[in-house]
Amino acid sequence: MGYLNIPFKNYCWCIGTTSFRTDKLNLKIEKQLELLDNFKNLALEETGQWNWEGNNTLQEKYYNYLHKNNFLVGTATRRAKDAREKTSGLVEIGLINSNRELTEVGYNLLELSKQGNFSIDNDYNLPSDSYIYFKQLLKTSVGNNGKLIRPFLIFSY
Repeated sequence: MGYLNIPFKNYCWCIGTTSFRTDKLNLKIEKQLELLDNFKNLALEETGQWNWEGNNTLQEKYYNYLHKNNFLVGTATRRAKDAREKTSGLVEIGLINSNRELTEVGYNLLELSKQGNFSIDNDYNLPSDSYIYFKQLLKTSVGNNGKLIRPFLIFSY
């Protein structure tokens, strides 16, 4: 295989922001997917449009929506920025796109969560939601000198 002579490269990768460090991460991700999808539907009913990128007003409204639904405690001084931070990791792992719309995988995870079906039905003996996260992490990549590196795939190899 071509991996026998991989030269050492000093690089760093991350998923989301430091605010993405949290306990009960899978539960919070799944709850936020539900809240984000509900918020998007409300925004579409109200205005007929959804445009997250560069829309500080919408982002601040999302922060307030999270707060109103007891997803957040305290109050941020820069609410739009905080809303972006809360969702950035979900973009990084492919559960939502950059316009903060759920991807097919995001909808699959949301449906699984709503059904409460966390059975183990895969070769890795992982609960079904953890299996989705595992597959998403395997797809995570970073660029290094014009080449694509999949750190989790390399680590597992």
